[in-house]
Amino acid sequence: MMRTGLSVQSWALGLTLLTVSYLVVVPLITLLYASIKSTEDKLPFETTATTLGNYVLVFNSPATLPLLFNTLLFTLGSLAVGLPLAITFAWLLERSAMPGRTWIASLILVPMTIPSLLSAIAWIQLLDPRIGLVNVALRGVVGLSGEMGPLDIYSLGGMCFVQGLRLVPSAYLMIAASFRAMDPSLEEQSAMAGRDIGQTTLRVTLPIVRPALLAALIYFIIVVIESFDIPGLLGFTARIRVLSTAIYWATHSEVGLPDYGLASALGTIVLAMALFLMWIYHRLTAHQERFATITGKGYRPRQINLGAWTSPALLLCGIYVFVAVLLPFVMLLWTSVQPFYAPPSMDSFGRASFDGYLNIWRDSSVVRAVWNTTILALVTAVATITLSVLVSWFVVRRRRESGALAGYLATIAFLPQGVPSIVIGLALIFVYVRFPIPIYGTLWIIVLAMTTRYLSFSSRTTTSALIQVHGELEEASQMAGAPWFRTLRRITVPLLAPAMINVFFWVAVHAMQELSMALMLYNPSTVVVSTMIWSMWQNGRTADAAVLGVMLTLLSALLLLGGQLLSYLRRNSYQ
Repeated sequence: MMRTGLSVQSWALGLTLLTVSYLVVVPLITLLYASIKSTEDKLPFETTATTLGNYVLVFNSPATLPLLFNTLLFTLGSLAVGLPLAITFAWLLERSAMPGRTWIASLILVPMTIPSLLSAIAWIQLLDPRIGLVNVALRGVVGLSGEMGPLDIYSLGGMCFVQGLRLVPSAYLMIAASFRAMDPSLEEQSAMAGRDIGQTTLRVTLPIVRPALLAALIYFIIVVIESFDIPGLLGFTARIRVLSTAIYWATHSEVGLPDYGLASALGTIVLAMALFLMWIYHRLTAHQERFATITGKGYRPRQINLGAWTSPALLLCGIYVFVAVLLPFVMLLWTSVQPFYAPPSMDSFGRASFDGYLNIWRDSSVVRAVWNTTILALVTAVATITLSVLVSWFVVRRRRESGALAGYLATIAFLPQGVPSIVIGLALIFVYVRFPIPIYGTLWIIVLAMTTRYLSFSSRTTTSALIQVHGELEEASQMAGAPWFRTLRRITVPLLAPAMINVFFWVAVHAMQELSMALMLYNPSTVVVSTMIWSMWQNGRTADAAVLGVMLTLLSALLLLGGQLLSYLRRNSYQ
């Protein structure tokens, strides 16, 4: 019985290694190969000549320097908007005694349910120079002449503003834990020395959480560099291109044939930058324990009384919730009930109707997109969880026996964290155009792309959960004669269920919202909701795009709330 279990376990390890390597390594090697093979009018594998001409073309092109400069400014500007807000909210909600902290924390996370593409659409309706609601209101209040401005969302500043707001919830989640775990005794000593709240925060609190802040900075640099939705929508109108949009437009040329050589060279450059930043991120997080201040005895969390700063702090939180949550969603809802977009007025209120929510189902392509999105979300979530549990088990439970293999598996599973989504999509184009596997042009190639993209987050989540589960229960099961797979199914998986539920809903929601990979890989028969919204917007179907956007946002919120509810009910069932 034990021999059979070991045999099944060994087969499972080998299959997991092959699957993860195939998902992650093969596309990246193919991308690197394509970058030295592609020419402007051929696919990468239609020529036998090896050349560095693609890189020469990129670095000699007069468009490259503005492209890199735009990417740098977009990254720095987005971080300058998002990270200070996230740090401020993390400190207020974790270190201060500000009233209503639980409700405010929940509201700060709400923007995560609104896809980036829809945020961009909403802010276009708000800040379009001609018909944007905010601009129309400002012209009326200030008395400006003309029909344009004063604000322009189609600019690098507008891109940074919208992207920065998108960073706040995720950055808050990453940073808040460090503020929550801090030993307050150091702050107390600073206060006893006569330092006020501002001095204590700058000289004591922030230096202590510096590793977490640096790690967040590095991580979100990668997030901004790889982002496509916001620069794709806002930058397209303003003709402002960054690296991610340059890769897309190189493969979706407005005039002439796609330039896969240029796209693969740009993709390789982005990949190298992202992997270098991920290496720095890994180094920072690996040594973060040296800055730990929780000592066990005497540790107790303490909230700082803000005093006269309580009202300004509440006002700041209220402004953020209004700007990042209420305004965009209300704008989407308003646009969805109009036959064509117009700022609120007596005439436009008279035209408001919810008929669009019924009529949209008469479009067969919308029905197909919803069906495809449902399949995509479910299959991607199940495939990612299955692979993540296997990766986590072999990394945690077989590290001693497997040694280098377990280390390799952990490294490869983490690698997609540093691979931009649009690069994954480009690499998979090359793989399945070349290899005789008939999934190119089907929904399954998008499933593979998203499974690859979300493997890193999922495996890290299940690994963290498995580390907290002692292996003695599994050992007892195997000593009782249970095969390895039965032990995994009956013992390990139930213990990991809370983490798996969270991963399932997180992956499903992100798979529904993902645009860049889907946009690179879809065709009319594999259209999904995100690409349908993109197409509708590009074709002037503003109201239909908003209708689908509102439904996608509400569904995302329900799924995330459902995941939290299931986890809560499961925890309570064991108490």
